[in-house]
Amino acid sequence: MRTFALFIALALLSPGVLRAQASGQAAQKPASTTAAGDQIQTETIKVPESMQAPPKSMANQPGYMEPAQTHHLLIKLWQAEQRVKDLANQIHPEQLKMSPGVTASFNSDLDMLRRSLDSLEKSRAMFDTRVDSEYLGFETYAGISEVLPSLKRLTETVSRYNNLSLEGELNQAWNDMLTMQQSLKPYLTFLLHNHDQIFATMEMNLAGCQNELGYKDYNSNGAPKYMRNVLPNFNGRRVPKKTETTNTAPKSKP
Repeated sequence: MRTFALFIALALLSPGVLRAQASGQAAQKPASTTAAGDQIQTETIKVPESMQAPPKSMANQPGYMEPAQTHHLLIKLWQAEQRVKDLANQIHPEQLKMSPGVTASFNSDLDMLRRSLDSLEKSRAMFDTRVDSEYLGFETYAGISEVLPSLKRLTETVSRYNNLSLEGELNQAWNDMLTMQQSLKPYLTFLLHNHDQIFATMEMNLAGCQNELGYKDYNSNGAPKYMRNVLPNFNGRRVPKKTETTNTAPKSKP
């Protein structure tokens, strides 16, 4: 009788045991998915709408010149420089019959003109090798600006002492240098504006990326998210370390 009661109890408990085993197996299945979820996840960062694209085409912008056009302009500037140098060598202060004070000032302006021409020649030669450099373009433009005032003062002094032929040549040289400066200015403005536009676009895009990353690194309650330390996954082939070999010969048997 006791054996029969035990058999009935086992029969009643067997469906519950089977259901428990089935539920246990079902509970173990998501463990594989969570294990897969522990792998390194990549996050797609949405590009902010405020981002701007860099300038597309430069050929249609005001002041743009092809490199060949810039080289040709610098050749004309070199010709204007050589003309001023030739005129500076033709000036003889003693022939103008000036007072000692005026002669000293005239010689000072003449020396300043020659130094300015030497500085301009160096800047122009460097700019000719890199016609896309706004810095070298500015140095060339500033070099012309230094030549013009001293050349103007020399022309006015020569005009005061009635050397009409030399005055006309100096005036023409001054006009040529001024024309070169005015021709170079639009291209220099283009270089500076283009550089400034690219720099401003980079700053705005960087600020947008920083804002997006800042929003991603904080929870909704304002608490920062901490990054999980991950061991790097080396996909390369490891080269086994060579063992050091000794040159000692094996001992001979006695």
